[in-house]
Amino acid sequence: MRDVVLPVTNWEQEDKGTVTIAGDIFDVPIRKDIVHHVVKWQRAKRRKGTHSTKTRGEVAGSTRKIHKQKGTGKARHGSRRAPQFRGGGVAHGPKPRSYEYKLNKKVRRLGLKIALSARVAERKLMLFDNVDLPTHKTRQLMKLVPNLGCRRVLIVDGVEKMGREITLACRNVKEVNVIPAKGLNVYSILLHDTLVMSVAAVREIEDRLHTPINR
Repeated sequence: MRDVVLPVTNWEQEDKGTVTIAGDIFDVPIRKDIVHHVVKWQRAKRRKGTHSTKTRGEVAGSTRKIHKQKGTGKARHGSRRAPQFRGGGVAHGPKPRSYEYKLNKKVRRLGLKIALSARVAERKLMLFDNVDLPTHKTRQLMKLVPNLGCRRVLIVDGVEKMGREITLACRNVKEVNVIPAKGLNVYSILLHDTLVMSVAAVREIEDRLHTPINR
């Protein structure tokens, strides 16, 4: 794993020199199984789990016995709220629950490294000296995005809160999204064709992934 040297540009595609980024983050071997584990874990955490069905004890209806126990030639039913009747309860139906499960921090961190390394290997990671826009107009943003040669773009900046102009400009565009470096994750990277990061965001990601894991 060697350090990677990438060119730095801006929205106008001007040459802003080069920058060296950490090879142990942006040049690690690609492992699809690790990425799969992390994406599956992220999607499980996002599930609300609010699905719910009513059991026979929760549906409305009388508890009176339908007919006498013997002599009718029919089955020995005891309640209209049983699952086999229309309007009855649901047997073994879903109830609200959490789908979240634990995934080791080392695996989660490795997954982010692999996703970033894949974008570097595909030449789909672009470094900007500054991702801010001069205006909050979406029309202006849509004139600049085609210059990147892609359609779905994820913009990452090193600040905790993204600038007002870039946030407002991207709000009505489905294919272009913004996220602070603190919230960068594997699933968001994979949902977009190209990753646009400021140099400040790269340095923050390096500090984040070089920090020892607290146990």
